[in-house]
Amino acid sequence: MHEVVQDYYGKQLQSTEDLKTSACCDVSNMPSWLKPLLANIHDEVLSRYYGCGLVCPALLEGCRILDLGCGSGRDVYALAQLVGRTGHVVGVDMT
Repeated sequence: MHEVVQDYYGKQLQSTEDLKTSACCDVSNMPSWLKPLLANIHDEVLSRYYGCGLVCPALLEGCRILDLGCGSGRDVYALAQLVGRTGHVVGVDMT
């Protein structure tokens, strides 16, 4: 299973258009406070986002966060903006 997942997310998918499902979150339901954070993230990172949406509280200043299965890191970049200078975010992905 590890190899199948690694192949799909690491080799088969090149952009969000390559996803073989639409079962994830509807982008129209994105919280308004998240949109300006995503606008600060590089287009290449956004185009390689395969997740189901960021679910977190808006107030994370100073928190330490671990994102397992972070993929291209879109949520890590958004969370880094929320935790601010005193917080810390680490993203780990097998691909």
